[in-house]
Amino acid sequence: MRGIHSNTTRKSLLIALGALLALLGPASGQEAPTASAEHESKSNPVVRTFGAEGGYRTEVRSETHGTLSQDDRRQVSLLAAQVFQHVDEARKATDADDLEGARREVDKGREAIKAIRALLPKTTVRTTTTAPGGRVIYEDEREVQEDLVPLYEGMVHARTLAPILAARRDTAQVAGVRVVESEAISTAVTADLDLVEAQLGKAARALGQKKPDEAVAALALAQVRGVDIRYSKEDTPLAEARDAIWLAKRALEENNALQARANLGVARARLEVYRRILPEDQRQDVTQMMSEVNGLEAQLRKEASQPADRSERTRQGNTLTQWWDEVNEWFKRRF
Repeated sequence: MRGIHSNTTRKSLLIALGALLALLGPASGQEAPTASAEHESKSNPVVRTFGAEGGYRTEVRSETHGTLSQDDRRQVSLLAAQVFQHVDEARKATDADDLEGARREVDKGREAIKAIRALLPKTTVRTTTTAPGGRVIYEDEREVQEDLVPLYEGMVHARTLAPILAARRDTAQVAGVRVVESEAISTAVTADLDLVEAQLGKAARALGQKKPDEAVAALALAQVRGVDIRYSKEDTPLAEARDAIWLAKRALEENNALQARANLGVARARLEVYRRILPEDQRQDVTQMMSEVNGLEAQLRKEASQPADRSERTRQGNTLTQWWDEVNEWFKRRF
């Protein structure tokens, strides 16, 4: 065990980190140029041109390679949740003076991010600026990739989200800021891959240099600043319905129709609560899903005398996945 001096140093680092996080606000975006012409087609590339005819002109040409299916999105979400589990395990190992174990967890987190990067589409962006006579005065080409990943899958597992909320609460408490109890009302969780990847790199270097306090600071920053948690009390029942739908799918994968019915009952009840708080003109989709959930519940009740075969189970699972995706789309409308 490291001595009292080391523990005091760590506490000082966390206090400084908490104060820094309290002072740092979200970066404000810049306004888009007011004078621009945009030309987009259904196929790549997409070309945007800025500047007046006869003057200085800047052309931004972007071409995306690869697509992301709904199943791929679930893979990415699951892997992102795994990243934060590795971050939490690395922090625990460091606290226990198991630097080798911490390094293994950090490496696993970096491997998961590498897998996510392999799945996500990439976009090549070429920027060219010309003078009034047509002479090129600036050129640049780079490859970019989306770095914000939704943690839908991670929401189902308290072991993923709880440590993140605990870390956020601790730093805010040190800084004297009251934190909303997000575990009760969080409805949209997004991971910042670039930030988390950078902090894991710092943690790996610190562990390699036998600097555990620096590693802990980097891992804490990955947890606290690497996740954006948005919430709305109005969306609480929708979040609960989404999780119940996913748990019902898991139950059917284990051929447990009784448990699936129980989860579907919860989903239907929470959807009804959510439907009531929506304006009249926005209730149709929720009402339709409730009807479909009720139909699947009835089908599962009949299985007491006639169990479903494998193909039917697959069809039911696909239906639940479709509902889960649809609910996640409803969150996007609000945030």
